[in-house]
Amino acid sequence: MKFGKNLIVQIEKIENGVKLRVKGAKKGISITPNDFGMDLHRRKMEGVTVDPREEIDVLQGIKDELTTGEDILFEYLYGDKLSAIVLAGTIAKKHIPYEVKALAIEIGGISTADQNKEYITIAIQKMLGTNDSIGGVVECDLPYDLDLNSIKGEFSSIIYDLMEEVSAIQFGNGIKDSRSNAKEYKLSKNKILVTFGPHMQKNNRIPCLAGVRDIVIDSILSIVLL
Repeated sequence: MKFGKNLIVQIEKIENGVKLRVKGAKKGISITPNDFGMDLHRRKMEGVTVDPREEIDVLQGIKDELTTGEDILFEYLYGDKLSAIVLAGTIAKKHIPYEVKALAIEIGGISTADQNKEYITIAIQKMLGTNDSIGGVVECDLPYDLDLNSIKGEFSSIIYDLMEEVSAIQFGNGIKDSRSNAKEYKLSKNKILVTFGPHMQKNNRIPCLAGVRDIVIDSILSIVLL
């Protein structure tokens, strides 16, 4: 798999994992194991674990926690394609002067606002107890003056190709724009919503994909924005 323009990401399947190449990273960008660790940690939620054998080796491109300007090459043992994209997204975010962060705003029809955390916990536990899964929505807000027209097609294509459970991608208010005035449209046009259906794999179903794939969404978005 290969995508991106100014920052090109290439992922190759190898025995017991994947090899990741990131081409186009600037020289002298500070990046630490903690940067990668914080993003990778977001793949977890109650009942969801990653392979404890995961091992990430930087073969070239980062030295003394600084990018060298060479292609950055990782060997990611017992990792998968989505996790490799998270690593590439961590690098991409270091090149962007504004925050790119997607977060689950709805899980099983329940808003993720603080007052609903207990209800969400109960919903997740119910899914774990019955080996079931519920849908959810991930949202990312970007600066209102950012032009997203050039990346909408690429972003959508990658998301649908990688995650079959994605049922809809909405930019701005979607069909509600027909009832918006110019001011409302301007304030909301760079809001991106990604809707996930339930996880349909029979074994080890993830209770709600929106809770663990938000980091994949903002990683892909960061890469294609460059």
